[in-house]
Amino acid sequence: MAFHILCKQRRCEPVSPPIYNRSARAQKKFNWWGFHGLWLSVLSLTSAGFLSPLSLLVSLNGMRRKKGPRKLAAAGTVVSIAGIALAGLIVSTVTHSIFQHQQHLESKAMARKIAKQRDSAKMLVASAVRELTRHKNSHQGFLPSVIDSNMLVIKHIDPWKEELRFDLKKDHGVVRSAGPDTIFETSDDIVIRVEGKIQSQASLLEL
Repeated sequence: MAFHILCKQRRCEPVSPPIYNRSARAQKKFNWWGFHGLWLSVLSLTSAGFLSPLSLLVSLNGMRRKKGPRKLAAAGTVVSIAGIALAGLIVSTVTHSIFQHQQHLESKAMARKIAKQRDSAKMLVASAVRELTRHKNSHQGFLPSVIDSNMLVIKHIDPWKEELRFDLKKDHGVVRSAGPDTIFETSDDIVIRVEGKIQSQASLLEL
């Protein structure tokens, strides 16, 4: 019959701690998304930032990873945002330059158009002046009355769709076009002087 020996009465061998296999330990995973996002963001700078949206997506995906360090992903995100800002600045500058160039071309075209219209208006006013001069030559040097003179010149329409106007001065008359602003008595009026006087009513009654 076997006798049971208490643990205190017998020599208890020390129990060795369990041996863990280091290769079996869970190793910390590497954040490949963050790594690729970083080098892509740096590479995108060589394209003036136009490829930065792609590297930003990769870096943001690396930021979402719970396993592995996210420092590379954070750095890639910052560099990608800087690249996007650079690309936006370039696009804005080029767009503004193109817009200014387009405005310059339009202003030059408008200036050429107005110059041609003014030349046409000068010829029109000169034609009306010739009509008044012919009348003056056939009426002993007197111009028609103000009403008759205006009836004569309003038949002429300038390039801005306005009628010409006759104005009587102290010792001469003028035929004017309102010019591009279509407002009389302004600095852009086209005016040609007509030498001659209008015969007074008393003189007409004597005749």
